[in-house]
Amino acid sequence: MAVPLVKFVRVARRARNRLRWAVMSDTLPRSPDGKRLLHIGCGSIDSPYFVNIDARRLPHVHFLINEILEIRFIPDASFDFVYMSHVLEHVPHQQTVDVLCQIQRILRPGGVCRLSVPDFDHLVSIYQHNDNDLERIIHPLMGGQDYRYNYHYGIFNHKLLSEQFAKAGFVNIRAWSPHDCAHHDFSDTSSLHINIKGKEFPVSLNLEADKP
Repeated sequence: MAVPLVKFVRVARRARNRLRWAVMSDTLPRSPDGKRLLHIGCGSIDSPYFVNIDARRLPHVHFLINEILEIRFIPDASFDFVYMSHVLEHVPHQQTVDVLCQIQRILRPGGVCRLSVPDFDHLVSIYQHNDNDLERIIHPLMGGQDYRYNYHYGIFNHKLLSEQFAKAGFVNIRAWSPHDCAHHDFSDTSSLHINIKGKEFPVSLNLEADKP
């Protein structure tokens, strides 16, 4: 009986989100220049210009989903900007391109998808520079595994994520800096570093791309 119940809950959540979108879409936040911004996996971050989606029921979260592909309830070309930081690695690796295709679908032409993920190349460097100590990288590699959603199923480096962006139809794939970019008035895992014996090691791969 468990599988039908899970399916029922998923269908009910999708219907609820469609209804909430229909009711709320005209009153959802916008940036001062009128753009609609989406933060998927916002967690505790509440930037006032973003529409927030998360799996946790928090006061600032507009829509609850359990997996990213549930954003199918969002109509085509609804957003100018989509942001995810250290979220895509929580998606089964076979679904990464599907998720990026869904993000591409909900973006308007010229819209931007901005991502931050743990960078496998950075983690290898941390490992190699610290006596091959796996404990130094186990959390960013595998997730904290301290609650239901905090498990990692995918790994990324610049080459792989760029290829996946391209497969999903994105163009102008490029690096971005959390210290010098628009729509980033908060601190999050995109600027995460690991301090080992006084030395700072970067963790994140930060790439963004445009919908043609």
